[in-house]
Amino acid sequence: MDKIKRCVRELIDRYHSADPGTICDKAGIQVLDQDLPARVNGFTVTMMDITFIVLNSSLGYYERRFIMAHELGHIMLHKGTNSIALSTSTYFCVSKYEREADSFAAWLLMECEMSELSALESVTAEDISKIAHIPKSVAEQTFNI
Repeated sequence: MDKIKRCVRELIDRYHSADPGTICDKAGIQVLDQDLPARVNGFTVTMMDITFIVLNSSLGYYERRFIMAHELGHIMLHKGTNSIALSTSTYFCVSKYEREADSFAAWLLMECEMSELSALESVTAEDISKIAHIPKSVAEQTFNI
């Protein structure tokens, strides 16, 4: 089991849920909706030992859920990193962190819909995308379908 799947499984076991909103509530992560520029879906910030996920208030339900799961991925996988500092001050490939957070979100949201997915004889990236409400490109990248 790779690092991302293991991290998702540990989080689900700890909080007895795969729902990103429930996990945030139980973990004490504050989720805020704000008017953000259209190109900014969300971000994570920690101030005075409180972690916040800030989401663009224009997001629909499923987009919001995916972005919240993506930001949870950053919190769980990339604790203590600052993507702005990394991209402006180093040669580190920030897109790697974004792909990992997307993969984390895909695994988490797939767990939310596991009963529906397990009813299918064979599963395609399009099936996962529709049922778990994640971008098809993320399903293809994460599950190599």
